[in-house]
Amino acid sequence: MARTTGSGYVSGAPPLKKKVETFLTGGTFTPPAGVTYAISTIYGGGGGANNSGATAGGTSSVAYASGTISATGGDPHNGGFGTYSGASGVANSGKGGRGESSWAAAYAVFGAAFGGDGAIITAGGVVTPGTGITVTVGAAGGGGGGKAGGSGLVVIEYDGY
Repeated sequence: MARTTGSGYVSGAPPLKKKVETFLTGGTFTPPAGVTYAISTIYGGGGGANNSGATAGGTSSVAYASGTISATGGDPHNGGFGTYSGASGVANSGKGGRGESSWAAAYAVFGAAFGGDGAIITAGGVVTPGTGITVTVGAAGGGGGGKAGGSGLVVIEYDGY
C-alpha cells in the first residue's frame, strides 16, 4: 500500500515530469490520461509595415472548456514614402515587420516604420484527458511591398508521467 506524505507526494509513485507541446501552426491539443490542467503561453502574430496595405497580425488562442484565451495580433504600420526595404518579423516570434523608407536622395529623407508586436499572454485552464481542444496560431500581418510581421506561436505545458 502506498503511503502519502504531508506534501501530497505518494511514496513509490514516479515523479511527474513537465511536458511541453509547441504549436507553430494551428491544431488540436489532446491532454493525455491523468492531465486535468494545462498552462499556455500564447503569442499573437506581428503586424506588417508598408507605405500602405499592411495588415494586422492574426489572433492566437487556446479554447479551454472554461473559455477561450486569446492573444491579439500586432497593429499594422501604414505610412512612409518612397521605396521600402527592411526586415520581416521572424516566423513564430509574433514580432512586427520593420520597414525602412527613403524618398528622393536629393531630399535626404529617411525613416523607419515598425509593425506592432503581437500580444503575449500566459494563462491556464482545466482540460479533460483525451478530449481535444482547439489551438489557433495567428498569421503574420502582411507587409505588401514592405515587410510582413512574424507569425504567432502557442506553447502548452502540463505535468504528466
